Amino acid sequence: MGWLFGRKKAPESADEMLRRYNDEQAARLGAMAGNARAGVGPVPIVSGAGGGELTVEDVFTITGRGTVATGRVTAGIVRVGDRVVVLRDGMPPMPAEIAAIEMFRKKANEAGVGSTVGILFRDRLDVARGDVIRTTASA
Repeated sequence: MGWLFGRKKAPESADEMLRRYNDEQAARLGAMAGNARAGVGPVPIVSGAGGGELTVEDVFTITGRGTVATGRVTAGIVRVGDRVVVLRDGMPPMPAEIAAIEMFRKKANEAGVGSTVGILFRDRLDVARGDVIRTTASA
């Protein structure tokens, strides 16, 4: 009764479990993106011209960094350094600048249509779920 055969493994650390989970999800999403390019799902449109647009799904604040809005790019391309406006019904447009873009814990310089991204703003903004972030024409 109660005999253990072999050694008991040390419990996996939380950091290691999170890393393994993120790797599995990145592989799963990468496979989905591969299927989209093969004609199974929506095809990302990459265009050098035109403004980018992102629909906000979630917003949070990183202490010492600023406001982060996550969502899916619905039109064009958004790039680091782009001037954007945050649009909300009944509110005036709020101008801002993109400081960084991250996709699944990887930094990116730009994101095209269909990409799910997190956008860090240089300025502190009042952004909420459902807002639209649209790039502005640069002079």
